Amino acid sequence: MGSKQSLCTGGAEVIHLHSFMLQDVFGSLLAVLAFAAVLYAPGYLLAYGTDLFQFRQMKFAERSLWAIACSFSVSPILAYLVGRTAGLTAIAWLFAACTIFTLLFLVQKSARQGWTRRDSIITALIVGGWSLFVLLMLVDFEIGHKLFFSVAMADESYRIAFISTVIRTGIPPANPLYYAGAPAPMHYYYFWYVLCASVVKLTHVSPRQAYIASCIWAGLGLLITVRLYATHFFRWEHKQRWIALGLLLVTGADLVPALGQAILQPSLNGDIEWWSVDPIDAWPDSLLWVPHHVAAVLCCLLAFLILWRTLEPLSRRARQAAVAIAACACASAVGLSVYVAFGFALLMLSWLLWLLLKRNPVCKSLWPRSFATAALAAIILSPFLCEISGAVHSVGVTANGLPAPTGHLFILSVRRMIDSGLLTDLPLFASLNQSHPVLLDQTLRLLLLLPGLAMELGLFGAVLVFLVRAKRRRELPEDPARDTSLFFVLCGLIITMFLSSSVISNNDFGYRAVMLPQFFLFLLAADLLGSWLAPGSTHVIAITPSRRRWLYSLLTLGVAGFVYGAFLLRAWLPMELTRPQNGFNDLPEDSYQVREAFAALDRVAPRNAVVNFNPVDRTIGQKTEVMTPDEYFQRMLVMDTGRQMLNAERICATHFGGNPSQCEEIKQATAQLYANPAPNADWTRKFCRRFGVQYLVVSHRDPAWESNTGWLTSLPVVEQEPSLRILQCN
Repeated sequence: MGSKQSLCTGGAEVIHLHSFMLQDVFGSLLAVLAFAAVLYAPGYLLAYGTDLFQFRQMKFAERSLWAIACSFSVSPILAYLVGRTAGLTAIAWLFAACTIFTLLFLVQKSARQGWTRRDSIITALIVGGWSLFVLLMLVDFEIGHKLFFSVAMADESYRIAFISTVIRTGIPPANPLYYAGAPAPMHYYYFWYVLCASVVKLTHVSPRQAYIASCIWAGLGLLITVRLYATHFFRWEHKQRWIALGLLLVTGADLVPALGQAILQPSLNGDIEWWSVDPIDAWPDSLLWVPHHVAAVLCCLLAFLILWRTLEPLSRRARQAAVAIAACACASAVGLSVYVAFGFALLMLSWLLWLLLKRNPVCKSLWPRSFATAALAAIILSPFLCEISGAVHSVGVTANGLPAPTGHLFILSVRRMIDSGLLTDLPLFASLNQSHPVLLDQTLRLLLLLPGLAMELGLFGAVLVFLVRAKRRRELPEDPARDTSLFFVLCGLIITMFLSSSVISNNDFGYRAVMLPQFFLFLLAADLLGSWLAPGSTHVIAITPSRRRWLYSLLTLGVAGFVYGAFLLRAWLPMELTRPQNGFNDLPEDSYQVREAFAALDRVAPRNAVVNFNPVDRTIGQKTEVMTPDEYFQRMLVMDTGRQMLNAERICATHFGGNPSQCEEIKQATAQLYANPAPNADWTRKFCRRFGVQYLVVSHRDPAWESNTGWLTSLPVVEQEPSLRILQCN
C-alpha cells in the first residue's frame, strides 16, 4: 500500500494532502460547475429560441430560473436520444456547444439582474449552504487510514455503479451487478446517470464526484421549482417565497419514533426515516438518497406548471412551444423514474376528470393540450419504452433463491407505515394469523395508517387537516391554485397509500410517487404559514390560539427532526464504533482499504474486466431496517469496483437486467469458491473461464480468508491490503 504525503509528520491520525476526502471535495465542486453545461445551457437556448413566456424580455435572474427549469425538462431525454445514436462523447460535445452559445447570448443580453442586492445575497447563501450541506453529508471523512462514510452510501453505491456502467458500456448501459456470460442491457430508468456520465466525460472527475454534484443540482432544481410555483402558481408576495424555501428543511414528526427506536434498539438506525417500513422521506433525505427520483418529480411539476401557464393569454405559437417542452419534461420523467411518472399520469387523469365533472371551463383548453403532451411524450420516448418492455420483473425469491417472476408491476395493498408485524405475532391474533394472515395484515395496516401518516407528515399533516375542515365549513377562500393543490394532495395520498409496486420487495412506487402530493402539501403549508407571517397578507384561515400552538410546535419539531437526521447520517458510524458488540468496528478501515485497492486496480486493469466478490445481502424475511456490517461492506465493493461484477447480490440482481437461468449455478459456485478450505488454483481458473471473470476480491469477512491453501496462496496478487486482496484469475 503506497504511502501518502501528510500535512504534518506527527502521528498516524492525520488528514493526508492527497486524501480521498480532499479529492472528492474538489472533484465534486468541479462537477458542480460542469453541471451548468448540462442543466443550464440547453434550457437557456431552448427558452430563448422559443421565447417561452417572453423569455427574451425577462431579466437575468428570471431567465436563469426558466433556463434551469427547461434544462431539467429537456436535458435527460435529449442526452438519451443523442447518446443512443451517437454515444456518450457526442453528448459531451453537444453540452459543450450549448455552453459556448449560451455564453455568447449572455454576453449580448442586458446585464440587468432583476433581483435586489439583498435577494442576491440570500440566494448566494442558500446555494452555498446547500452545496456545503451535501458535501458534509456525502463526502467520506478521512482520518489516517480510515474513511467514515455517510449512511447514504448504502444507496449511493448503486447509483455510482450505474454511472460507471454508462461510461463503460454506453447507452443503453449494461447491468453492472450481474453477468451471465455476456453484458445484459439494464432494464431500469437511467437518464440521470447519463447526465452524470456526461459530466464525467467533460471534466474527468470520478463517478462518485459527479453523483455528489448531481445531488447539489437536484436541490437547486427543487429550490427553483418552488420559486416558480410561488411566482406563477400561487402568486405569493415576496416574503412568502422565502418562507416557502425555508420550509423545505422541515421534516414531519419523525423525531419522536426515531428517538424511541434509538433508546429501545441495540443498534442505531442510520437514517431518521427508517423507523417506518414505507416512509415518506423529507426533502433533504430524498435529495441525498434518490436525486433521480426528485428530478423526475421536478420534470412532472414543471410540465404541469407550463400547461397551467398556457391558460394565460398567449399566441398560438407560444402555446405550441409550451406543450412541446411539457412533453419533453414528461418523457424525461419516465426515464428518470418510471414510478414517479406513472403516479403523475394517474394524478393528471384524476384531476382532468375532476374538472370535467365540475364542468370547469378550463377543460376545453387543458384536455386537448394534456392529450397532445402525452402523445408527443410517448413518441419521443418510444425507443426507451421498447427497451424496458423486455424487462424480466421479479419480486421476492423462490424456495431455491431464484427471483420469482410476476406478471404485473403493481398490486393493491395498504401502505405499511408502521410495521404491522409488531401486532400480528401477538397471542391475541394467533388464530387469525394462522387462518387469514393476509386479511389480518391488511386490516392492521389500515388501522395503523393514520397514526403513521401523522408521524410522517407532522406540521404538513396538521395543515392538511385544518384546510380540509375549513373547506368543508366553506371558510376557505376560493382560489384555483389552492383548490388544485388540495385535490392533488388528497388524491395523491389515496393512490400512494393503497397502490404498491411489486417488482422488488421494496414499495418503490409508494416511496417515490408520494413526493408529488408531498410537494403540493408543502405548498399549502407555505401558503398558510406565509399568510400568517408575511405583513399585509390575507390569512388563508383565521389564526386561533390552538392552531398557532399546534403548527408552531410541529414546526419546531420538524426543524429539530432535520437537525437530528443530518447529525445521524454522519454520526451514526462513529457512534456505532462505541458499541463493539454490534460488529461495525472494522468498517472505517475496510472502507479505506477497498478504495485504496481498487485505485491500485485502476492502474493495471482494463475497465471492461469482470470482477467477482462474495456477495452479501439482507437475510430473506428480516424485518429490521438496521443494516449489518457485511451489508455495508458489500455496498463499498459495489461502489468502488468500477467494473462489471459477476454477481453483486446474493439473490442475483436480475431485476436490473440479465438472464436469471444461470443465477443458481453462479451462486453455488461462488459459495464454493469462498469456502474454507478454499479450492485450488486449477478449480478457480475453471470457475473464472466458465463465468468470464478476470479478477477475484477476497476480504477478512470471507471464510476463505482463513484458508492457508488453495487459490489465495497461488494466484497472482494484484493488490494486497491488510484485510483485503485482489487476485488475477485469467
